Amino acid sequence: MRFSKLERTDLVINMTLAEIFLLLLFVVWYGHTAILRSDPVAQMKEKLARLERENEQLTTELKKANEDIVELRNRLDIWHQLTGFENPPSSEELTEWRKEACRSFPKCNKDNTLVIASVIHGQFSMVWLNECPNYFRWLRDSKRQLPPVETSITDINKIRSLLRDVNDYYSIMKISGAECRFDYRLTYESKEDYYDGRELFERYFYPVGLSRISITSKE
Repeated sequence: MRFSKLERTDLVINMTLAEIFLLLLFVVWYGHTAILRSDPVAQMKEKLARLERENEQLTTELKKANEDIVELRNRLDIWHQLTGFENPPSSEELTEWRKEACRSFPKCNKDNTLVIASVIHGQFSMVWLNECPNYFRWLRDSKRQLPPVETSITDINKIRSLLRDVNDYYSIMKISGAECRFDYRLTYESKEDYYDGRELFERYFYPVGLSRISITSKE
């Protein structure tokens, strides 16, 4: 590609102007740097300007950090209120707390597992584990029949009667402002046993253990 004489002249002039501009920038920069090197006051001003910029940045970062601290403290206060933990809990305590958090109602007793139930081939049975002090006191005051402790109950009508008493106890506790629920364990053999057992007993208890067993029928 060939350029005309006029175009070549314009190109040379443009390149020269660019070089002159860059040279001026270099001279200005070098002169400013030289002044800073030779003038202590200018050096001090430059340092002060840099320190002011750094201070402004640190002030911004400190403000953000303080805001984060306030937010974390608010979250920690909410955590304390919800969980009751003043200090970070152990893994065991946290697991237990999670279980309790899933309950709609608190426990009725420290040893809260009241019943072991089973449904095997459609046959219901229930074992009352202990004499829960408050519950048994209420049964006596109400002149109701006490359940036999550590004895297998297989009569479904007897089981339903005892469960109705438990439900009445819940109603009384609700009126007194201390609503609660007992726990139970269930063993079962088949899917039908599983659903039948949970359908009956979880009207009255929270499950804390569901175990499937295999029973071989004897010919």
